[in-house]
Amino acid sequence: MPVDQEKLLYKLVIQFLIFCQGSHKLLEPHLLHIGKRLKAGESLDDLTPELQAVSKTLIHISKHSEIDGAEKGVGRQNDFLLQKIDELLLNASVPLRFQQQKTTLRRRVKAKPDDEAFNKIIDSAIALLLNIKDYAVSEQKDIDNFLADLKEQLCEIEQKAEQVGSSSRSTSDEHQKLNSEIYLQLANMKDYTHHAEELAPLKSLTDEQLDRLMLKLVTHRQLDEERQRQAEQQIELMTAKLQSLETETETLRIKLKLEHDRAMCDVLTGLPNRLAYKERIDMEASRWRRYKSPLSLAIWDIDYFKSINDNYGHKAGDKTLMLVGQLLRTNCRESDFVARYGGEEFVMLMPNTHASQAQKMAENIRAMIERCGFNHNGEKINLTLSCGICEFSENDQHDEVFVRADQALYQAKKDGRNRCEVYKSGLSPTPASVLSA
Repeated sequence: MPVDQEKLLYKLVIQFLIFCQGSHKLLEPHLLHIGKRLKAGESLDDLTPELQAVSKTLIHISKHSEIDGAEKGVGRQNDFLLQKIDELLLNASVPLRFQQQKTTLRRRVKAKPDDEAFNKIIDSAIALLLNIKDYAVSEQKDIDNFLADLKEQLCEIEQKAEQVGSSSRSTSDEHQKLNSEIYLQLANMKDYTHHAEELAPLKSLTDEQLDRLMLKLVTHRQLDEERQRQAEQQIELMTAKLQSLETETETLRIKLKLEHDRAMCDVLTGLPNRLAYKERIDMEASRWRRYKSPLSLAIWDIDYFKSINDNYGHKAGDKTLMLVGQLLRTNCRESDFVARYGGEEFVMLMPNTHASQAQKMAENIRAMIERCGFNHNGEKINLTLSCGICEFSENDQHDEVFVRADQALYQAKKDGRNRCEVYKSGLSPTPASVLSA
C-alpha cells in the first residue's frame, strides 16, 4: 500500500475511534484496546486482528439494531392505534346499552397491553363498533317501519274524513231535494184549492198529498238517521285511530328524547359531554351576540391526573373524575353550564359574567376542591385543578375563545398548577396538552 494511502487509512481509523467512543457498550473494550496500541505506535498491520473483531462486533450490533428497531416500530404503531381507539371511544356517541362495554374497553386500552392483549383489544373494538352499527341499523329500520305505518294510517283517516264529508254533502242535497218537492206539492195543493168547486174531491186530494208528504218525510228521516249513524261510526273510528297515532308518536318522541339525552351525557360523571357543549356554546354565543351581555369560558384540567392513574389505578382515576364533575356542577350557578370535554378536561360557560368575575368564582371552586380531602382506600390523594379563563369580545368566534382559554390554562400549569389564569394577549400559543397532566 502506498505511504500516502496508509497515512490516510491510519488517520481514518483514529477518527473512527474518536467518533464511536461511547456509542455502544460492546464497542468500548475494542476501542480502548486499539487506542492504547495506536498510542504505542503500532502499525495498521499489527492492528488487523483487532480491527476485524471490531468489524464483527459492528455486524452483530447492526443485526440486533434492525430487530430492535422493528420491534420499536411495531410498538409505536400499536401505541398509535390504541390512542386512536381511545379517542374514537371517547368522542363517539355510544347507545346506553353499550356504555359498559365502552368503559371496560377504554380501561383495557389504557392498561399498556402486551401483544396478545393488544390483538384481543382490536378484536373487541371491532366487535363493539359492529354491534353499534347493527343496533343503529335496527333502530333506523324500526323508525322507517313506524313512519310507513303512520303514513298508511293517515291515508285511512283521510279516506274516512272524505266519506264523512260525502255523507254530509249527500244529506244536504237530500234536504234541498225534499224542500223542493214539498214546495212543489204545496203549490199544487194551493192551485187546486183555488179551482176546486166541491169539498169532497178537495178533501180527498188533500189527504193524498199529505200522506205522500208524510211518507217522504218519514223516509227522509230514516235515511238521515242512517247517514248520521254511519258518520258517527266513521268519526269514532277516526278518533280511535288518531288517539292510537298520538300514543305511538308520543312513545317515539320520548324514545328519541331519551336517546338524544343519552348521546349528550357523559356516562362516567353524569355531566353533559363534548357534543352537548358544542350545542350549548352555539346557543350561548348567539345570545351573547344578540344581547351584548358578557360571556366567559373556563377550561378546567386535573393536575397530574396521569400520576393518579399510574399510582392508584384507573378506578381511582374514574373516582377522581366523578368527584370533580360533581363538585364543579354543585358549586356553580344555576345559569352556568358545566360539561366534561374529554379526558381530565372540563369546560364551564358563565353567561352575564366578565372575566374578572369568572376568575373570582373559579378561585373559590379551585380552593374548595383543594380542601376536599379526597382519598382512595383510606389513602389521601392531593387533588388540585388548574383553570384557564377567557371572555368573549367583539366579533369573536367560540372556537377562538376556546383556544385563548386553553392558552390561559397552559400558562396556569406553566406557573405551577393549582391556579386560575385569565387570558392576556401575548400568552404562549402552546396548548395545555403539551404539559404532563
